[in-house]
Amino acid sequence: MAVREAVSTVTKAEEPATRGLLMCGMLAPLLLAAFITATALLTTDYTPLYDTISYLGARGRPYADLMNSGFVISGLLIGAFSYGLYRRMGRGALARIMWLLLAIDSIGIMLSGVFQADSKVPGLAATPEGSLHSVFAYIAFFAFLTGIATFARMTHREPAWRSFTPLSVAVFVINLVLVVLYIGGASWAGIGALELAFFGVSLVWLVAVSLRSLGGRAVAATVTAQSRD
Repeated sequence: MAVREAVSTVTKAEEPATRGLLMCGMLAPLLLAAFITATALLTTDYTPLYDTISYLGARGRPYADLMNSGFVISGLLIGAFSYGLYRRMGRGALARIMWLLLAIDSIGIMLSGVFQADSKVPGLAATPEGSLHSVFAYIAFFAFLTGIATFARMTHREPAWRSFTPLSVAVFVINLVLVVLYIGGASWAGIGALELAFFGVSLVWLVAVSLRSLGGRAVAATVTAQSRD
């Protein structure tokens, strides 16, 4: 087996559509942050330190539809961005894997909005819908993490993007720690604060990558592909 490098760029005809898709990477974080902020301000008993974002969209919450709409819309935008990034980064094997992972993340976010979380009101039993919400939320978390790791591997091989390798590695490590603490129920850290930190770091990464990918027309990306001699 020999390794060859394949370089691909976005054509002139594809550039407008690609840039539109990449713009979604900036819109998604801004809109999601706006939905979270608006719903949190309207929900008077919400405590950012201890309440999760899912609590804002849980069954019985006064503005659940608002928060869940934010999940669905931002998920759609992240899905569009993932395809634009795939086109920008060369459409090779690693780019395809990254696209798949970020697409799974986007679907997980959308379905987290479709299926409402269970209310934390004492005495209310857990529901299948609430369990599905949690499953899709975890799928989104881990798909996003592995997508970032794949992106870091890609950028390490591309000089024009290499500065994003340490950034992506740092975001991956920070988010991995946050997810482990979250799953472990680190109440001392504030479960809500852990989730907000994860969202904050992730959304900053999305904006940074989107801005970089929009910075130049038809940025070439070097990806690796295996071929037989």
